[in-house]
Amino acid sequence: MQSSPAFSRNINPIADAMAAQGFDRCEFLLELGCGPGEHVVEFAKRWEEPFFQPTDCSRAAITSTDLRAKEAGLRATRICPARIVDVSETKWPQVEGDPPYDGIYSINVIHIMPSTAIPSFFAGCGRNLRPGGLLGLYDTWTFAGEFVGPNNERFDASLRSQGYGGVASIENCDDAASRAGLERIDVAYLPANNQFVTYRKTDDGDITPASLEFREAVMRADLQEEDGRVEPLPMGPAFDDLDDERPVNSEEGFADGGGGEDDL
Repeated sequence: MQSSPAFSRNINPIADAMAAQGFDRCEFLLELGCGPGEHVVEFAKRWEEPFFQPTDCSRAAITSTDLRAKEAGLRATRICPARIVDVSETKWPQVEGDPPYDGIYSINVIHIMPSTAIPSFFAGCGRNLRPGGLLGLYDTWTFAGEFVGPNNERFDASLRSQGYGGVASIENCDDAASRAGLERIDVAYLPANNQFVTYRKTDDGDITPASLEFREAVMRADLQEEDGRVEPLPMGPAFDDLDDERPVNSEEGFADGGGGEDDL
């Protein structure tokens, strides 16, 4: 199996940044550029809810990911067999037929792809995300033409000398994302001058505010029932907190008093 020397250094910051944006709560996640498969296996071990579809343009990476998932006892249970996807292509036939994904993530891929592939990358993400779905990218960018940290300019020059696309401009990514129906909602600054950038699919799928509020209430209730990690929704004061406002037996509005429903 393949391995990545950066995995042990970046897995914890990436996992924390993803969980902060709700990727750990997604039902079905698409990974673009799975590489050796270390990240997807670790995410599946840490997060109980998501199912994962890893992809890569390298057959060696696909083989490594499948072997690693099988070794962990997660292949074909939590982690689907890896598929070939070239994000620089205008269509991704290996995943286009799937139901829309709740989330898509990609780790250290943006700086590898040519700059001409950025529009097709975001377009593919927009096509394959459900309304409101999340796209998370771990990499480094320039912001208003400035590199983050002193080493990324040299990193960019090294990448370009090897024929890679190099450090991308966040403004170019935002523009391509906007054309694909995505908006940037967060930038988390991580160790080693890297960032985790989160986009959201802006198309609401004709979801009304009332139905969205209902969905969120149901989700919070389900999560509270499962593990108690979510605070209950406010339900008004408890009976014992009402003090003198509590109805008294035999008075109007109580059991034996007048003013009940029959008097309306």
